[in-house]
Amino acid sequence: MASAEAAVAGPVRKKARRRPWPLVGGLGLFSLSAILPLLFMLATAFRTQADWDQAKIGFPTTFSLGAFERAWTGANIGVYFRNSVIVTASTVVLTVLCSTLAGYSFSKIRWRFRGAVYFFVLAWLAIPPLLLMVPIYVEMVQLGLLNTYGSVILLYTALNLPFNVYLMTAFFRSLPDELIEAARIDGAGIHRTFLRILLPLAKPALATLVIFNILWAWNEFLFALLMLQSDSVKTLTVGVLSLQSRFVTDYPALMAGLLITSLPVIGAYLIFQRNLVRGIVAGAVK
Repeated sequence: MASAEAAVAGPVRKKARRRPWPLVGGLGLFSLSAILPLLFMLATAFRTQADWDQAKIGFPTTFSLGAFERAWTGANIGVYFRNSVIVTASTVVLTVLCSTLAGYSFSKIRWRFRGAVYFFVLAWLAIPPLLLMVPIYVEMVQLGLLNTYGSVILLYTALNLPFNVYLMTAFFRSLPDELIEAARIDGAGIHRTFLRILLPLAKPALATLVIFNILWAWNEFLFALLMLQSDSVKTLTVGVLSLQSRFVTDYPALMAGLLITSLPVIGAYLIFQRNLVRGIVAGAVK
């Protein structure tokens, strides 16, 4: 009897030890496709122009920081970096504030036309932002906001609000209503319940919103190119275009500028990646 059980358990253990190597290999190839462009950018940024002229692909024969110096001074990267920080920070604060309040209102407060307004907000997820370029440009000209920080800050906030409101509403709905009822018994009002009870519990979701909005606002290019025309307000994604000309392009300096642009978002993701996963899981599982 024992030998029979051992004979049955043997294949089961072998089957349990099998690993999904095709899945692991596919994920490895996918990761490699994302890492290779970064390696190319990193290697090219430390090459000299003469090294680049000899071979377009390869590691630098002699490491040089000249490309970073040319990118920082020639393309005015310092000013563009400051502008990106201002636009991104303002967008994150405004978007997180509005979406958190809206999510609390849609999920835990009963008011007239709540469902209709929530459906109207979510309906904007189905509209591609590129379709709105012309009316948005005309509106910014009429409001006098063209070529200012306010144009892209308000635009980025409006474009990100539907998804952010959906995420915060889903998260607040996952919290038990007994918390709010207990707060009401203790005499807490709507605002105090939000600030003292629900908001501390929403830290994972807030971290998720912050990461998403930082990545999007920092890397956005098309609307920044349309709205920001002066060098004093251009962001990094638009400013590095000055390193590329029609006939001659300093590719090492261009790669150095792109590397400077990419480092902040890569660092933010690596620091807050655990909070990102926790926020997504917390908003999806009740």
